[in-house]
Order: sequence, then C-alpha cells, then structure tokens
Amino acid sequence: MSVTVEEKGLVRTLTIEEEGQEIKNLVDNVVKEIAKNANIPGFRKGHVPPAVVKARYKQAIKEEVARKFISEKLQSILEEQKLSPVSPDISFGDVELSGNSLKLKVAFEVAPEFELKDYEGLEIEMIKHEVTDEDVEKAIENLLEQNATYESADKEIEKGDMIKIHYHIKADSGEEEEDEFEVPVGQGQLRPEIEKKLIGKKAGDEVTVENVSLYNEKGEEFGKATVTVKVLEVKKKELPEFNDDFVKILNLGENVEEAKNKIKESLENQIKEAKERELEQKIIDKLAEQYDFEVPQSLVRGELEFLLQEYLKQLENVGIKPNREMISAAAQGLEQTAIKNVRVMFVINKIAEKEGIKVEEEEINKEIENMASTYNTTAEQIRQYLEEKGLINNIAYTILKKKVIDFLKEKANIVEMTKEEFEKKEKESKEESEEKKEA
Repeated sequence: MSVTVEEKGLVRTLTIEEEGQEIKNLVDNVVKEIAKNANIPGFRKGHVPPAVVKARYKQAIKEEVARKFISEKLQSILEEQKLSPVSPDISFGDVELSGNSLKLKVAFEVAPEFELKDYEGLEIEMIKHEVTDEDVEKAIENLLEQNATYESADKEIEKGDMIKIHYHIKADSGEEEEDEFEVPVGQGQLRPEIEKKLIGKKAGDEVTVENVSLYNEKGEEFGKATVTVKVLEVKKKELPEFNDDFVKILNLGENVEEAKNKIKESLENQIKEAKERELEQKIIDKLAEQYDFEVPQSLVRGELEFLLQEYLKQLENVGIKPNREMISAAAQGLEQTAIKNVRVMFVINKIAEKEGIKVEEEEINKEIENMASTYNTTAEQIRQYLEEKGLINNIAYTILKKKVIDFLKEKANIVEMTKEEFEKKEKESKEESEEKKEA
C-alpha cells in the first residue's frame, strides 16, 4: 500500500493506492451484493452475470469499494501516519478503480499546534459592588410592583395605569383589523404616538392617529395606517404596603426587619453568583486574547450550529418565530464567537494536559444522573441518547473546562475597582489602542 500525505493548513489529504488480491476480493464481494437486487432486462433477479453488473453499475461499485476499503483500513493508516482527525468529518476525493487497482483520496482536519502562553496569574479586572441600603429599597419597590393590583377608577389616564382598549386599524391598502385587550401605560407596549394621545383621556374617550407606520418581520416599513383607539376602562395601580402582614404572605419572615435582612442576603448571593459567572467569562476572554492560531472549520461549524440552536430556542421562548433572514443574520453574528470557543477549547485541553487535570468516569456518571433528574428520566436513557448522538465527549469537556477554569481562578490576580475607576481605565485603554492604530 502506498500512502502520501498533503498538508494545507490544518487539512490533511491522503492519497492511498492499493492493488492486488485484496482489492479483487472487495470488488467481487461488492458486485455480488449489487447483483442480488439488480433489475436488468433479460436477466432473472439474482442471476445477472458479474460482467454485466460491472458494466451497468460501474460508478456505484467504485464508490462502495472505496467506502468498504476506508472503513477497514483508515484507522491503521492513521496510526501508521501518526495522524488524528479532530472530527468525524472525513471527505472523499477522487476515486479510481481499474481492475485490481484502487486509488483514492480522503481529507480531514487535524488539531492546531501552538505553544501555551502564561496562564497563571492572569490579571482580571472586576467592578467592586456591595449591597447598599439603596439596593435593598429598590428590591422592595420591585416586590411591591410585582404584587400590585389594579382597581377600576374614574380618572384620566397616566403612566402606571392599566387600560382596556378597543382598537381599529385601517391600512392604506384597505385592509382592516380590530380587537380588544388590556395594556399597561408607560411600559413601551403601546406605540409612542398612540400612547401620547391617550395620556389624559378617560373611559369612553376615543383617539385617532393617522399615518402610523406598518412594519414587516424584517423591520422594514411597508405601509401606513389610521389607528382608532377607544378607551373602555381605566384601572389605577394600587401598591401594597411593605409591612409585617405583607412580608409574611411572601414568606420573607415575621416582620419588616427580618424581611430586609433576607432581601439583602438574597441580593448578596445574586451578586456573588453573577461575579463568579463574570470572572469565568473574563478568564475565557483573557485566554482567547492571547492566541490567534487557525482552528478546524469542521469544529467551528459544529459549534456555530450549537450556538445558533440555543439562540433560536431563546427567541421561541419569548414567542418570536425567526424567519430565514433573522437566522442568517444570527449565524453571521455568532461566527466569531464559535471560532473563539473552539480556540479556547484547545487551550483548555492543553492546560489540562500540562497540569494533569483529568475527568474521571464517576464525574461523567454524576453529570448524567443530574441530567436524568432534570429531565425526569433514567441515567441509562440519558447515556444511551448521548452515546447515539456522540455527545459523551461534550459532557466530559464541560466538566474539564470547569475544572481548568476553577484552577485558573485560584491562580488569577483579581483587581477589584469602583465602577468609575473601571470606566476610566477602559477609556484610557481605548484611547491608547486608537493612538497605536493611527501611528
């Protein structure tokens, strides 16, 4: 067997040539398989002569022989050549089959080679934030807003009210639409030009707004309309009082003081969790900034697909059905993130290798059990699904990534500063960067 390797970036193209009895046997076996189901006029099914099958199904025979040969031999060829594809994306090139001689090409991507840069003592700048009395009061205001009630009132409409309206839209194209619904005033749910005219009106009043722009799903204006809105009812917002009875209902404690302490503790926990997420992301960003090596496009495509699916789920969760243009725009916007994520993956793996950080089988099992609990199924079913989809390695990498990030957090030089100090430094850094570009 002859194997030559062509290198182009991260792509390795193997030209493989083999001849002799092994290829003859492969061809004969493929011809027999095709002959079993071949329907050729003048011959009974299963009794078509090999020569006729070879003449009629030349291309199919060539492709199947190449496929069988690669499935049997590729692994040993890769081991001999000391090559390891980074993904299952292996493509066939030209295939030549002549008698007992086979020549074919396969191409795949390999991992990039790079040197690790300093990763201990990464300087991470964080904004210092402590929970203040003002934060607690703001949280209380939000609680009161969330538990507000609305009472029907004979009053003029103002921001904060809830109104029931009947609207009628007549487009300049002649199309009409009407409906009734309740909507809060001052929360951006009504068109500004309509809400402006409703302020100060009372139940029974009617307003008309002409030349209201109409937009399609792409945000493009496609026409104008006249909108008539009749106020059916005005409801005034009533906020509850923050007292002992109120906090007991919400299980915040027995009295106001106890509730304030619980709210403060909750805010502190939220800040702590947010800071941990921010720190982890800043470490990832810091690692990404240090490297600029080429990454396998097959992995970038897979990561981009994952990011895009996550983005589309988020849109669907808020009731948005994305069209083709939105999906295309999202894919373009997420491409750089996909490249960064793949690049960081290689850095994470290399740090783990150097530091001896590993993922044990019991850690994977525990994660699978957690997933099973989340989805209310069994660990065996989750494992079977992950193995069928080839996602076990994703679970292992998620665990490994967390362990490496935790290691880097312990070694990081975290610099806390006020918001003003942080913004000043950011501005100075931006100005310095622009000056270097100009120079």
